[in-house]
Amino acid sequence: MKKKERKGKKNIKFDFNSVFGGMFVGIANIIPGVSGGTMLVIFNLFDRLMYAISDIFKKETTTRKESIILLIKVLISAAIGIILFAKLLGITLKYIEAETIFWFMGLIIFSVPIIIKQEMKGENFNIFAFVIGFSFIIILQYLQSKNPSNDINATMNVIHFISLILYGIIGGATMIFPGVSGSMVLLVLGKYEMIRSYIDKLTSLDMEAFISLCFFGIGVILGIVLSAKLTSFLLKKYKGKTVSVILGFIIASALILPFNIEGQIEYNTLKICSIIISFIFGGIIIYYINRLQTKKENA
Repeated sequence: MKKKERKGKKNIKFDFNSVFGGMFVGIANIIPGVSGGTMLVIFNLFDRLMYAISDIFKKETTTRKESIILLIKVLISAAIGIILFAKLLGITLKYIEAETIFWFMGLIIFSVPIIIKQEMKGENFNIFAFVIGFSFIIILQYLQSKNPSNDINATMNVIHFISLILYGIIGGATMIFPGVSGSMVLLVLGKYEMIRSYIDKLTSLDMEAFISLCFFGIGVILGIVLSAKLTSFLLKKYKGKTVSVILGFIIASALILPFNIEGQIEYNTLKICSIIISFIFGGIIIYYINRLQTKKENA
């Protein structure tokens, strides 16, 4: 009886972790420069999600049902995170933009040692692969700064809907990859504000926005599946090099976050203190998340 009770408790914890982590993935993907994939790694969901997506398409598997349930949980939680927090983040980015950005920066920076400990066991760090990943994010940031335009008022036609699927594929593929920001990629493509405006219009039951997001969502799902299959293959065959590239993505994405601050900020003593507190608060959250995960693994 005691064993059964313990097993039940573990399932509850796992469910909470996937839902809570999924929401953070959604929240992260709203902010340009913040990677939803990094949130998956932080919440110990990345490997599980990659396996689950690959498992769904295997011919012979006994865990397809569990994999589908996990994928649905994370996707629905991410969608809830996007819808519920889009307006809240809009407010925080308007009034305390620097603090919000540095909070995410704290989440990412403090998670790096944990990621190295979890993912690099028995693997050799590859500096060349790391530099490639690091450089890719820097180039992406440069391209974003050179292409700030966004097509908000797009005409509703077949070409528009096909393009939404294609942009969704690109966004979905980058959305779950650690260190790469799907929203930043959409910014480079000039489509970020359009997609965010559709999300904002959902609360006012705008049918055009809803239909457009459905087509974009189809593309996102396709992109996630394609990205997961490729990532699973790379992690299986070249784990050390792949994790090194991912670390390059993550560290570069954290370092460039302050460059994504759009508003004019007066860095007085109060502002600097609030930024430092926000950064440390991000680290505290990571500390307690890791502590909970360690307790769960040792239970």
